[in-house]
Amino acid sequence: MQFGEDDEHLPLSATTRSGALVELAEQSLKSDFTFYRTNIVKCLPLNQGKIRYPMEHEMAKCYPNFQDEVESLKPAIVFLLGKQVATFVLKQHGLKTVAFDEDFNFQPVLLNGTWFVAVQHPSYILVYKRKFIADYVEAIRQTVTACVVTS
Repeated sequence: MQFGEDDEHLPLSATTRSGALVELAEQSLKSDFTFYRTNIVKCLPLNQGKIRYPMEHEMAKCYPNFQDEVESLKPAIVFLLGKQVATFVLKQHGLKTVAFDEDFNFQPVLLNGTWFVAVQHPSYILVYKRKFIADYVEAIRQTVTACVVTS
């Protein structure tokens, strides 16, 4: 995929549908928190020109970069977007991923002073749960608030 000079190169850029949903979730919290977005796999995995889920060996190869980012930035919370990423990251810590429930009851896990929260990927919400976008965003806001209060 080619990028023009004006294209945003940030993970989940607000110029994409998924990025716009992430941006919406961040909006209600921006006055209290700063956000940093990253992907475990830094390249754009494509299959015949379409974005695909990263493969486990790709995540394994890129995971040390993610670990370095978490160690150096020391975020309060890391949202693991989607089942593949959540399963992979939690597995690296000897944990099983939590099953996503229909009511967006997220289960934060505290690891080395950082909360890790597995959530449905924004693209999943946009395709399969579009009617529940407001609930998804509110659940993320509540999860952030709960994690900060607990810390």
